[in-house]
Amino acid sequence: MADPRTALVQAWIAKAEEDLAVARLLIGEERRLLGAGVYHCQQAAEKSLKAWLTARDLVFPKTHDLEILVQLAATGRPGFLSLQGEAQRLTPLATEYRYPGDAHAPEPETAQSLLVDAEEIHRVVIASLASEGPKPTAKE
Repeated sequence: MADPRTALVQAWIAKAEEDLAVARLLIGEERRLLGAGVYHCQQAAEKSLKAWLTARDLVFPKTHDLEILVQLAATGRPGFLSLQGEAQRLTPLATEYRYPGDAHAPEPETAQSLLVDAEEIHRVVIASLASEGPKPTAKE
């Protein structure tokens, strides 16, 4: 049976992958729902980063700011700094298209590019988790 931290990391990853799947559907459908799709891109990236931070026992604030999360992740692995551009592009999507009167939905090409950004953050997290394995606990 997995320890509680490992179970939580797996839960964050599962939720991130669900958001990626939703984003792919909403951005790729014939009747595209691009505003909602890019929101799920941001959510997938956020949950992926929180999985990494949880795995490393790095405390993070309750935030949707991916730039903050990337900076925190980089304290455990400096390579995460390469994701600053993706984080900067994705962070506003937590709220940008969510409410009446907000910006119009992004163009399809922009939405597709943002999906690539989210997939890159997720890929880096998954690769980092696989290469480093779980962090030993005090009991180990």
